[in-house]
Amino acid sequence: MRTFWYAGLLLLTGIVLFACQSGDLNVGQSVINPQELLVQSIDSVTIQTSTVLKTDSFPTSPDQNILIGQWTDAKTGRLTARGIAALDYASNSFTTQTTLRLDSLVLELGYAYTYGDTASVFNMSVYRLNRPLASQLFYNTTPASYETKPFLQQAIIPRPVTGTRPVRMRIPADIAQAFYAKLVSGEINNSTTLEEFFPGFAFVSQSTANNTFLAFATGSTSGLRLYYHDTDINQTASNVLFPLSSLHFTQLQNDRSGTVLSSLKTRSDAVNSRQTDNTTSISWGAGLQTRIEFPFLGEFARPDQFVDLNSALLVIKPVRQSILDNAAPVLNLAIYEVNGQNDIIATVPGTSSGSTQAIAQYLLNPYIPLLDDTYTFDLTYYIGQIIKRKIPNRALLLTTYPNPQNGTPTLRELIQRVTLGNQQRQNDPMKLQLYMTSSL
Repeated sequence: MRTFWYAGLLLLTGIVLFACQSGDLNVGQSVINPQELLVQSIDSVTIQTSTVLKTDSFPTSPDQNILIGQWTDAKTGRLTARGIAALDYASNSFTTQTTLRLDSLVLELGYAYTYGDTASVFNMSVYRLNRPLASQLFYNTTPASYETKPFLQQAIIPRPVTGTRPVRMRIPADIAQAFYAKLVSGEINNSTTLEEFFPGFAFVSQSTANNTFLAFATGSTSGLRLYYHDTDINQTASNVLFPLSSLHFTQLQNDRSGTVLSSLKTRSDAVNSRQTDNTTSISWGAGLQTRIEFPFLGEFARPDQFVDLNSALLVIKPVRQSILDNAAPVLNLAIYEVNGQNDIIATVPGTSSGSTQAIAQYLLNPYIPLLDDTYTFDLTYYIGQIIKRKIPNRALLLTTYPNPQNGTPTLRELIQRVTLGNQQRQNDPMKLQLYMTSSL
């Protein structure tokens, strides 16, 4: 009986398998035959670009450095950076020792980094502040008054590669002696009494011909260093540093007078890239961003028998002559939707899924003799939604994407700049590359 049961089960299984394999096995391919699909590449979508203002101010006191220098460009104007800093009091034993003698008092500035030209002479002046700094959050637009006559002046060749070797500026002997005398007498014994003698300093570049920014570290590598020695038999030499304090910040000032961009007065103003040699600019410190529009993308004529959008890449090329210019472009750029006043409405989704923000990193191809560098945005999901008319075709804002770990842009991110070619730029054209699938 069990044998007949097994035989019946095997017969039923065979019938089911035969039934599953019967019929047209190519029925799925009769709907979409992979051999009848065509991938088309389109890079002629019209792109309009313009330079617009970024009018925000940024806190600069959280940065551990101060910045000095200037950058002049025929298109964007002049950006000037001034460092403002107070001194911290350093404990010492001058009031209790009678055998110590002053040698010198030196202002030392330890390099953090440089940006731009480091082969030319850099003229720097140091001014004394008119009044001490109040404890607060300082911005790039915070004013600070200082004396009209320089306290110190020096011409230097920037040498940040020397490691710990700082810029050294000797304080006049009479002022150094007066400062030392007040330390010995105990008149200067804390930060409050110190700032009565030295309210703080403004560090200003007097160079106008070279585009250079010097960043100097605050804290243990910069400040007033007092050198002294003991008059006993050993003649022991020593020193004490009164460091640049946590009360410091950097001023950034823009002057676009005489340039095409001088017409930028409000956030809604824009200068077409055709007016600036087929380029636009991005620099937060200079207050500049790039507006991008695809005016006809909403009416885009999809190919006959359109199936889907495979990929949409916005390829942007910086206008840069050499990688040896010590002026690396902005590392990361981001795109946002904006309204007519260039106010940000929303982030633009990236990749084919649209699950992350569209961000592009500066990439340099080291294997090509000619300079080949790009920012490439994957806008597949976003452009696909516009082509399918599921979302409106809004103007976009291309701008710096600061390191999210910092919370606020660093001084380096503020001064970094990049010039971008527009669609008509011969050697550095901007392109929206679409890859579409259609049936034959």
